[in-house]
Amino acid sequence: MVLALVLAGPVRAEDEVLDVERATVTLQDGRVVEVSEGCWLSTRACLDTAREVRRLQVENEELRQHAGDAPLVKVLVALALGAGLGFTVAKLAR
Repeated sequence: MVLALVLAGPVRAEDEVLDVERATVTLQDGRVVEVSEGCWLSTRACLDTAREVRRLQVENEELRQHAGDAPLVKVLVALALGAGLGFTVAKLAR
């Protein structure tokens, strides 16, 4: 967690995102860390991003599960159409 942030370079802040070129960060335990080229999100933005990532993971898993079913259905439909078409052509050929 960041207690204090002393900026040593250009900073650009847009909404809830802080883009930092260089910074000195003091952590809760008192350690000081030098950071270069970073991006920090507000707590709200972090939570929103985590929720969105989780939603996309669930959606991706659902799509993967349904993707396995689709080829079987397509094969069965193609087989039925092929058999029906073959039967029709055979009848007309007689």
